[in-house]
Amino acid sequence: MLHRGSRLSGPLQHLQHPLASTLKQGFASSPPPKFPPNRTLVSASFPRLLQQRRGMSACPGCTEQDMEDYGPSRSEVFSTPLAGTLERYDGHIFVCLSSPPETWPSDALSVPAANGLAAGTILSGLVKAAMKGMPEGTAKMRVTPCHALPGDEEGDLLYFPPTSGGVGREPRAYRAATEEALRAFVDEVVVKGVAEAPSVPSRPISPKQLFVCCHTQRDKRCGVCGPPLTAALASALGGGAEVRACSHVGGHAYAGNVLCFSRHMDWYGYVAPGDAGAFARALDPEEPGVVSVKLWRGRMGMTPDEHRAKVEGMA
Repeated sequence: MLHRGSRLSGPLQHLQHPLASTLKQGFASSPPPKFPPNRTLVSASFPRLLQQRRGMSACPGCTEQDMEDYGPSRSEVFSTPLAGTLERYDGHIFVCLSSPPETWPSDALSVPAANGLAAGTILSGLVKAAMKGMPEGTAKMRVTPCHALPGDEEGDLLYFPPTSGGVGREPRAYRAATEEALRAFVDEVVVKGVAEAPSVPSRPISPKQLFVCCHTQRDKRCGVCGPPLTAALASALGGGAEVRACSHVGGHAYAGNVLCFSRHMDWYGYVAPGDAGAFARALDPEEPGVVSVKLWRGRMGMTPDEHRAKVEGMA
């Protein structure tokens, strides 16, 4: 997580904690939570049966032992409640990389683009500098590499701004192929809140976005769970959402980790390929709710205590 930095003007300076409006607008308007089928746990002595129940398919190059030890049927799955395992943060920037996730080192931010620019490292430094010295509780930003889809350009920045009135603002993709462009992006878009800054070319992207941690060099659980989950979600959602593999997001123990944006950035853990249909159904309505309370880790813009209270209120 990228922590706070210098005092700023613009939207970040006045960012208010969205608890009241989020609970009132985001949750009250949502339909009842949708629980995916086949969530019953099976004894670890029946790994094949459990794999069937969770719709699990093997990851490329994984052995059967890998799947048993690190896949969605491993013994730690559902061993701890997930609500409250996400620390509060307020905005998210994904940096598109053309190289596949299995080639990323532990520090994926350091991976250079084809032009040699390590955009992730530079961007994270610029954001940290911008946040330095900000008042407590004002704003926190995350920067995460992701695997580019067809139509993305290497180095594109997918920006999910802080929530406004409890509802996420529309995400956009920004073209920042030079260090100068990265500085302009932070100054104009992140700090001043100018969505369509003339100095940084941008385009709208699908309002429904999913990111799946597949960062095997950070933790093998993510490398085993992530690829088949990414494929299952892309197949289930078709053209209704964009699904990208991403690097480490925190919480290796909760793999498969999925970040799902549709009005809000919701985080899920212990997700298996068999849950892909639940995401497709939940993303279909105009105002989707939580895919599954059991899988929900939290929401961008909320604190762990608010996550736990939200789940208790839906029990």
